Amino acid sequence: MKFAAPDVALMLTAMVVVLCSPVLPLLMQERPQVGDVALVIASPWGDAAWIADKAGVQEVAPERAPLGVLVALETSQSVAQLYAHGAWLVVDGERVLELCAI
Repeated sequence: MKFAAPDVALMLTAMVVVLCSPVLPLLMQERPQVGDVALVIASPWGDAAWIADKAGVQEVAPERAPLGVLVALETSQSVAQLYAHGAWLVVDGERVLELCAI
């Protein structure tokens, strides 16, 4: 069975959409503000708890995910500090808590 180039492109596009659909709502949110809970996502070889500690923000959940931690943003520079210390993403933690029903 042979596939034409448009068929392959359509299948690849569909695969990308399906694989990215759980993450897209998190990426489309507004940046968390001071006083909000944020989810800090680190690289697979990084340590989100270390990033949060170096950025000077407090963890707010008793459990940690393998690649992330929930933190309280205390200053207007908290998000910038998290990125400066190696965070891949800083997203709205309240939304994540709602999705996970914590």
